[in-house]
Amino acid sequence: MRLEAVRIGAFKNLRDLSVDFDEGSPYTVLVGQNGAGKSNLIEALALIFRNLDLDVEAPFDYDLKYECRGNHIEVQGKADEFPAFRIKRTKETEYSDLPRKTFMAEDREGRPRHRPAFVFGYYSGPSDRLATIFEKHRERFYSWIIKSPEQRGRTISDPNALRRLFYAQTLHGQFALIAFFMEASEASREDRDFLREHLQIQGLDSVLFALKEPPWKRKGGDARFWNAVGEVQEFLSRLYHQAMLPLRMTRRIPIDLTKNPIVKSLYLFLSSAESLADVYRSYGNQYAFFTALESMHLSKVLAEVRTRVRMSAGAGGGNVTYRDLSEGEQQLLLVLGLLKFTARDEALFLLDEPDTHLNPAWSTQYLTFLDRFIRGRDSCHIVMSSHDPLVFAGLERAQVRIFRRDEKGRAIAEPPDQDPRGMGVAAILTSDLFRLKTTLDVKTQTDLDRQRVLGMKEELTPDEAAELGRIRDDLRGRGFDFTIRDPLYQEFLKAWTAQEDPSWREAVELTPKQREDRGKLAARIVEELRREVGAS
Repeated sequence: MRLEAVRIGAFKNLRDLSVDFDEGSPYTVLVGQNGAGKSNLIEALALIFRNLDLDVEAPFDYDLKYECRGNHIEVQGKADEFPAFRIKRTKETEYSDLPRKTFMAEDREGRPRHRPAFVFGYYSGPSDRLATIFEKHRERFYSWIIKSPEQRGRTISDPNALRRLFYAQTLHGQFALIAFFMEASEASREDRDFLREHLQIQGLDSVLFALKEPPWKRKGGDARFWNAVGEVQEFLSRLYHQAMLPLRMTRRIPIDLTKNPIVKSLYLFLSSAESLADVYRSYGNQYAFFTALESMHLSKVLAEVRTRVRMSAGAGGGNVTYRDLSEGEQQLLLVLGLLKFTARDEALFLLDEPDTHLNPAWSTQYLTFLDRFIRGRDSCHIVMSSHDPLVFAGLERAQVRIFRRDEKGRAIAEPPDQDPRGMGVAAILTSDLFRLKTTLDVKTQTDLDRQRVLGMKEELTPDEAAELGRIRDDLRGRGFDFTIRDPLYQEFLKAWTAQEDPSWREAVELTPKQREDRGKLAARIVEELRREVGAS
């Protein structure tokens, strides 16, 4: 699954937005100002693929091109109408019409032939705008897992086929952490080595599952679990058999300042990783086990999970709960677990600022981390937004799209002028990627600008001379030396100071026109100096 191009007719603040993707790369990083449209593009893509998977009308006008299972697919959507499809199959040179029924077809294993097998969404902030797009698939999956096999009417080898759109939530980070320690294969040992090296997590100590009476009512199921049936009952029963002294009690759960209801609860405490591994062996792989863990959450029978891990000596040793881990550690576990335990081939990942809590060392390695855990890397596409230059500092320009507004206020997306790779963070910040005038703090840059203006004057008043002396003394204390040995450079500074737009000195972020005007002025001054030197 690789996106090739998309055009959004009208969605939120996007108007006739066209974005080309580098189909040769698994990554596309979206950068730009807040409110420029990055999150809206991610939402728009989620809406498009949601409606395609549900086989319903297009949410808005759009054109979409992508590659899936070796075929190139074109989709033309008109708002409130069913889309039209075209396909260019492997070894074919021309596109041909693709009937809607054929587009929706699946292979013998239940995988869609012309659509991504899974579309994953994640947003690090508190807004639920992206999450609501995935709600229909979540409800469909929920309706299936709480039923008994007799009630379902059909057999599905992989229940996740019912929710090809999957939205990652905070709780999934705990499920991922548990699943990391269940498998005994060499690959899983390498995963645990990664956790020890980067998160200082030595091992799994214990897990407490706090269950609560669900809102649904049922008869004839397992009385231990409020008459649950299906996958939920099977998983809870296995946990129950491994739990140390299952405990039932009632407790008050605060909902808000006015509601504090009494809820019937059941606590299942698994005192070791070995007891949980006995449950895991019933499922055989981390993918199925992760799905079983999540079935508790989706069925609304899970109140909370308290996962306790052993920390390495380098992190102070001892045991801590998942909640005690930092926001950055939890965020990293969540995203890596999403890639490891839920992704299959032909997957699209829509990640909105998944790097907000990462330290610089992790930011620098973030895409390397994703590479390490993603399965089927050559058939997956990750579209992510970021404000962190360290995250994409190693990418080529084709892998990055800058969102900004044109003269008419319309959102546009375009590649940067040059590859971020090799530029360094300071150069990235002052390039067209972020358009900062300087990487220095405002006070220091203001002092430098003022020192330059005063230093280029032929004559200074006593007050100006005193001010210049104070500024130079202060800046020298911060490591700046103002001895200019090159007379040509001094002439350049004089010409620049005389001709620059004063508003440039006040700007923190330069507009595209300001960047262009500054470049033209610098080139003009250099050309004038070159002519003067040649004439002499």
